[in-house]
Formats: sequence, structure tokens, C-alpha cells
Amino acid sequence: MNYLNLNLNTMKLLMIIILFFPFIAFSQVDSLRWDFPVKPGSKEWLNIADFEKRLVLLDIPESILRKISTQELVKSCLSYPGFSLIYTRNDLQAGYNYIRSMFNGFRELENRPDAGKVLMKIYIDYKPDGFDLSLSDLQIGRYVFKFNYIEILLAQTVIQNNMGNDDLSELMTMCNQKYKVKKTMQKYYGGIGLKTTALIVARLQAKKLANVKMKYGDQKVNEFINSLSLDNIDLMDDIIIENEKILSDGL
Repeated sequence: MNYLNLNLNTMKLLMIIILFFPFIAFSQVDSLRWDFPVKPGSKEWLNIADFEKRLVLLDIPESILRKISTQELVKSCLSYPGFSLIYTRNDLQAGYNYIRSMFNGFRELENRPDAGKVLMKIYIDYKPDGFDLSLSDLQIGRYVFKFNYIEILLAQTVIQNNMGNDDLSELMTMCNQKYKVKKTMQKYYGGIGLKTTALIVARLQAKKLANVKMKYGDQKVNEFINSLSLDNIDLMDDIIIENEKILSDGL
């Protein structure tokens, strides 16, 4: 009888483990963080003379990269210390391509089918006028740069391709709204802040921008879509106007 009771108790324990282990395992994965333990300027960082070899120190270890949730991965990508290097190339897309080649977090994010949905959740709450005007120029600059970073990621075709039609439609509507507010605050966002918003729309509506291409020519519009190499604000304004018309017509 004691033997039987022992087996029954053991079986109950095993059932509890089987039932609850998936939730425990998920919790462990979801709690994984990567906050770049080696910071630029630290002793470990300065001990390496070659700059690109320093950037390798920022890579997420494979054991974490495979298990980290997309939500936490997005946070790591947006806080990547080398993100500002996108401004060191001839155009922003070339800049993104560079940091993507240097940081495995971006490459992993592009492989996550839910990357766009997770980025959207952040983007919804990120308002162009969401900072206090009494903040220092440095603090405002950080806010503006993070806005650019979110949009650069949302503009990547590989991320857009994994998003559903409803999410894409919502994204284009949000871009129109955010672009208009940025225009009223161009003192803070400049041309670059407008570029990243318009780029998301331009890539999503590339096949439907016939009126814009007729006005500016295929080459100029395609140069903007491919590399953000133009600073023509009128062109960006017209992309947003055309997008609004396409959405209102239900096309």
C-alpha cells in the first residue's frame, strides 16, 4: 500500500511538472534581457584598438539570441549603442545595412515573423510631440533619434513582408498622422525625421505612387525608396498626400 501511495504521489508530481513546465520555460525565455554589459568607453571597450572589433563585443551571445523574446530583442536593437552609425554613411539605408552587418541582433530581428507587430506596439505610443519642450537639446535629440530608429526598422522590406494587411494599413495611417505632426515640429525633426516616416509609406505604396513618379520622375522616387538619398521635402509631402488618397479610396 505504501509503495502504491508513493507511486501515486510521484505520478501527481510528474503531472504537475508536465502541466506547468511549459509556462515555467516560457517565463524563463521571456525574462531574458540583453543590456550590453560591455559599454562604449568602458575599460574592456578601450582595450581594443580596432573600432569594428569593439563592435563585436556588443553582439548577443547565441545562447541568448535563440531564446530571447521578440519584445526584448526589439528593446535591445533600439538601445544598440552603435545605432547612430546609420548617420555615418552616404544614406540612411546604407547606414542601416552597415550596423546590421555589425550587430547580430538586427539580423535576428529580421528573421522574427512577429518583429513588425512588436515594433508597431512601440510605434503606436511614440508621439512626435511626446517630449517636454523644456528638456535639454540633448534629451530632445535622443527622443528624436529613437523615433528615427523605430521607423528605420519598420521601413525594412523584410520586416514589412511579414506583416498582415490590417497591420500595414494601420501603419500607413499612423505614418500620415505622425508625418503631419513632425512637419509642425520640423525645427526638431529636420529633413531626416520626415524621411524615415515617408520611407515607410513609400516602400509600402511603391507600386501605387504613379502620380508622384509622374511629377518627379521614376528615378528620383526610386532613389528615395531604395536609399533615402534625396532631401526633397516636397517629394516626401506628396508621398504622404498620395498615401492618404490611396487609403481613403480603399485601394
